[in-house]
Amino acid sequence: MQIVEYIDYLRVRRFVKKMSNWWIEEYKKFHRDINDYGNGGAMKFHHLHIDDLIKDTETETLLDFGCGKAEVYTENDWGWPKPTLYDPAIPEYSELPSGTFHGVISTDVMEHIPEEQLPEVIEQIFSRAERFVYLGIANNESSAVLSDGSNAHVTRKPVEWWAEKVDQYAPEKIYCHIKTYGDSNGYVILNEEHYLEWYINGI
Repeated sequence: MQIVEYIDYLRVRRFVKKMSNWWIEEYKKFHRDINDYGNGGAMKFHHLHIDDLIKDTETETLLDFGCGKAEVYTENDWGWPKPTLYDPAIPEYSELPSGTFHGVISTDVMEHIPEEQLPEVIEQIFSRAERFVYLGIANNESSAVLSDGSNAHVTRKPVEWWAEKVDQYAPEKIYCHIKTYGDSNGYVILNEEHYLEWYINGI
């Protein structure tokens, strides 16, 4: 990388970090000021898909990436492994765990991430998954509005667009299900051959 390109790279990284901090502070306000914001209500669109993935992959360790208040886990018992919880806008869950997990789930999160921050977030998710990743992504407008007047769902895209981003930025091939809902419903499965290889080796 040439010096000029490297300087440009550093400028972009500083900008992304600054914007990331701003977004986190915005969502801290939502969680603090709105009682039912981020309580896991969107899980009703996803828990059956996740349940199948957990059973099919014999998952024993689970990370909920962008868990919000995580109240859904105290209100429901689906027989899942107790998940490790991560959400940068929730102080008690704000430390991103190291290591890997059999499964990583992220529901009603990715649409809140600006496009320029997606490479880093996708890397964080997929580098922590061993057997599967599940992404549940809304693509309609949110009722929440940020302090700059923009809609909280800043990245509203069809499922095919998200699949391309995963292929582009995931650091390794992981069995992945992506579900979109809202303005356009979609469901794609990526890297199914990795699940089949794991399954056959376990027989």
